[in-house]
Amino acid sequence: MARINQDETITLVDFNERISKLPTQFQEIINKNKKEFLDELIVDYLLYREALARKLDEDIEVKKLFNEARRKILMARLLKEEVEDSVVVSDEDVLQYYKANQGEFTMPTTLRASHILVKSEEDAKDILVELSNGRNFEDLARARSLDPTAEIGGDIGYFTRNQLVPEVEETCFNMEPGEISGVIKTKFGYHVLKLTEKNPPRVKELTDVRDSIEQSLKRLKQKILFNELVENLKEKSKIAINHNLLKTISSEEGSQEQPEF
Repeated sequence: MARINQDETITLVDFNERISKLPTQFQEIINKNKKEFLDELIVDYLLYREALARKLDEDIEVKKLFNEARRKILMARLLKEEVEDSVVVSDEDVLQYYKANQGEFTMPTTLRASHILVKSEEDAKDILVELSNGRNFEDLARARSLDPTAEIGGDIGYFTRNQLVPEVEETCFNMEPGEISGVIKTKFGYHVLKLTEKNPPRVKELTDVRDSIEQSLKRLKQKILFNELVENLKEKSKIAINHNLLKTISSEEGSQEQPEF
């Protein structure tokens, strides 16, 4: 596919393999700009060869970075094999957790309401008169409400406790679907409310929370395996800590951080 200085070849297999290792969103971009990606690979090679020609790989700081990167790569590989890949969360695990933690998946009482907001109490009373005469609430909200929700017939949407101003919320929770309130005063003005839905508390279906439970259990099991691995390694090792020196260092660092007055 490409040859550089007669000693480096980028084959089609190499090219596709590099693309396959990238996140999906980047793969889509690169597949539309393959020439640019190939040019980047060539530039990478040229820069790498130049760095070797200057013997930068023999630089002390570079060697330290190599060693640190090597340590981290090997540690990550160990954790992958001993912790990440060793965890299995069964359907029974998920079901047991779901049954034992129903409160975690319980949805609170949910309401849906609409409102009409006006400037004065007199305007709000006029609204109530029009409603009592059979005027449609949503049409009246579009015509008279000062709130941005006027465009959608005054619909506030779904809400639970502690999401609306106290006066509106308390009124709604004491209403039944279809009921229209009296005049409610808040810091925003005067409201007339209509409760459109009232959904009692319910437990989410297992199918809706399965993935989140599985991920939580996986993290928990991985943490347990990690702690067991660390404890096992500590038990097999001889570790000596100079606690007095450690206290001295901590004390010195703390004193340096304290401001002088």
